[in-house]
Amino acid sequence: MNLAYAVAALAILLVVYALWLRSWLQAQPWAAPFFAWVGPIERALFKKSKTILFARLKIIVGVGLTVLTQMGTLDLTPMMPFIPEQYHGVAQVAFNLLPLLISVMGMADERLRNATTQPIELVALPDDKELPMQVRIAVAEAAMAKETAVAVVKERAS
Repeated sequence: MNLAYAVAALAILLVVYALWLRSWLQAQPWAAPFFAWVGPIERALFKKSKTILFARLKIIVGVGLTVLTQMGTLDLTPMMPFIPEQYHGVAQVAFNLLPLLISVMGMADERLRNATTQPIELVALPDDKELPMQVRIAVAEAAMAKETAVAVVKERAS
């Protein structure tokens, strides 16, 4: 059980780091050596994307809960008196599948993040037919700039 606490503490630390501490540290000149060291690790683990970090944390939590459930460490019996007798089997199956569902949600989040290619402001625009010409031109220019930037990065990375 100590391992579970250590993993939970690490997950909480990662969340605090990603949401608040990282941006504050980047503003501190004394933290530059830290980011030179941690940058490659961030790129390898979660592509420096908060969304991917949280998606992968969901996957890890789901897998951890699945292992604990299979080991019998997580117990549903204290809640069973609140569930009608005829639904006990369904509740047990649902409880056992919940960790798997969390992992699948994490995988879906990561896949969606990797498929996202535009800022939300551009994604939320109505169909092209309803947009003024200036907005259509700006959206097309943004798409071209994104494609060019991605091609240059891929070319230099290989």
